[in-house]
Amino acid sequence: MNKKLYITEKPSVAGSFASVLGIEISKSDKNRGYAENDRAIISWCYGHLVTMAYPEVYDPAYKSWRIEHLPIIPQEYKYEIIDHAGTRKQYEVIRKLMHRNDVDLIYSCTDSGREGEYIFRLVYQECGINKPAKRVWISSHTEDAVRRGIDEARDISEYDSLSRAAYCRAKEDWLFGMNFSRIYTCQYGKDLADRLKEKKRSVIAIGRVMTCVLGLVVERELEIRNFVPQVHYGIIASFTSQESSIAYKGKWQPKKKKRPAPADEPDSEEKYLSQKDALAIIEKLKGHEATIKKVDIKVKKEPPPLLFNLAELQSEANKKYKLPVDKTLEIAQSLYEKKLISYPRTDSRVLSTDIIQEIPKILNGLYKNAAFKDSVIRIKDFGKLAIDKSSKRFVDDSKVTDHYAIIPTYVATDLSRLDADSRNLYNLIAKRFLAIFYPAAEYNTVKVETEIAGEIFTTNSKTLKEPGWKEIYEVTPAKNEEEMSTSPIHLLVKKEKCSVTALDLEQKETKPPSRFSDAALILTMEKAGKYIENEELREQIKTCGIGTSATRSGIIKKLKDIGYIKINSKTRIVSPEPKGEAIVELVRLSAKELLNPILTASWEKGLFMIQNKEITEEVFEEKLNSYITRTIEKVKKNRGAALRVKT
Repeated sequence: MNKKLYITEKPSVAGSFASVLGIEISKSDKNRGYAENDRAIISWCYGHLVTMAYPEVYDPAYKSWRIEHLPIIPQEYKYEIIDHAGTRKQYEVIRKLMHRNDVDLIYSCTDSGREGEYIFRLVYQECGINKPAKRVWISSHTEDAVRRGIDEARDISEYDSLSRAAYCRAKEDWLFGMNFSRIYTCQYGKDLADRLKEKKRSVIAIGRVMTCVLGLVVERELEIRNFVPQVHYGIIASFTSQESSIAYKGKWQPKKKKRPAPADEPDSEEKYLSQKDALAIIEKLKGHEATIKKVDIKVKKEPPPLLFNLAELQSEANKKYKLPVDKTLEIAQSLYEKKLISYPRTDSRVLSTDIIQEIPKILNGLYKNAAFKDSVIRIKDFGKLAIDKSSKRFVDDSKVTDHYAIIPTYVATDLSRLDADSRNLYNLIAKRFLAIFYPAAEYNTVKVETEIAGEIFTTNSKTLKEPGWKEIYEVTPAKNEEEMSTSPIHLLVKKEKCSVTALDLEQKETKPPSRFSDAALILTMEKAGKYIENEELREQIKTCGIGTSATRSGIIKKLKDIGYIKINSKTRIVSPEPKGEAIVELVRLSAKELLNPILTASWEKGLFMIQNKEITEEVFEEKLNSYITRTIEKVKKNRGAALRVKT
């Protein structure tokens, strides 16, 4: 009887498929690398089993790094099994299984994304078979999702464009790394070692994404280092209303411009003044009575926040629990493999329409957990579920890439069985999901404008009226969240006269930009488009950041591991090491575009265009090869200029 072969990305994932396929994976099965029954075989990779060959495989001369060899651009790329005993053994297991006569169909069950596609395709390619294969595409490991994924698996050819993008991404990184790391090491390694007082020639690692991220960190550090604080002034007036005797304070506001200032003129509507001007205004106002010009009372609504993608989850976990970004990804991946959350390596913050039908089941699963039971009851008390296919803020297929946002699954768990970090992360995800079914939070806001001799002072108050979704986070209606005045300024009346009891000079100093935390750096990588002034280009790459959700934390970790940046273990603040700064200086003087987020994001956009069949891989590779050749030649010519960097 013929059998189907299922290949997962990791051993830990194989169990989810095995239970659906009716296969028991014994200890001896784990040792031999696969398990089977009379209908199916399940085996697994250890992540990547196959990798791109090093340059010396193409030509032994490339083993020595020499400038005259560059650029190295293979006509046809070569691949090899990763040189590790366990990896080679598992590859051989899969190769033999794929060649078994009783195997007539292979299912790719690796993670549903570009990198997962690449992992399977490389193994399939190296095994040298042409048996039919199908792709299982799932966003969670619940039994229902796995079963549906197998039932709805499509021919692997339908994912060829994703595969082509994956291969091009790998070629791109190989070309950048092999060529630029070699030329910078050859040209500047000794000089850099001398500058840093190192005994050995420095190996200078350059990467398409890594070097750009290093540039962001160094640029921020230079902004802070070169920052010159400026003192500026404001005016705070103290008032007492004459009829209601309400005491309150107001901030001086600049007069509104009658017409927009020309682009080449400084903004005249400056909120802060020079000390001389501020004192002159105070002097002018002394002895004058004040009049309330406006009392603006509004109820403002704050809708629930969007769901988590990986970058936002890493940011929130960092803020609340100081979790390193790579640790957050590791925990999220573990929760995913435990069937507790959906696929974590996603850039999407909304749901797709096809998951809407699962929502009642997910809510019922959360109801079984004591920590969320009351919240689910409240949602049911609201009546009809607030989220359906028409809820554009939270459900939008056009904003979903490979996977929808990170949400809990219907699988119930006793939170006490999770370690503290896993419990905290699961809580974040579950509460953010529950919040979208609650009404908006409502605030009472009051804005008062008080006039003294033609000068306007404003007073603001903001008080939580109805907690709405904030109830999930135990915010009480009595809490004043953001207000300048705790006085009952909503009782003030327009045209009411006020006594001016004080006019105080407010002195402030401009602050330098903050250093990145590792989580803030992740968000900056995701939102690379904000660095682009050209609106058309910004629109083109708005879905593409620096790196991908799957790679960003790994890139930051690598920069730390190779000594280019340091990360404070408590605060998670990122700053450059001297070597990292020196490398950015060299790159800036020889090929500064390698530091430019626009270039890095544009290459990422090209990969998405391959995936979406907007361009061919041939067009992409032609542009890539041309760029590598052109830039390597530029670095060669710029050696002299870069060596004149001050030591």
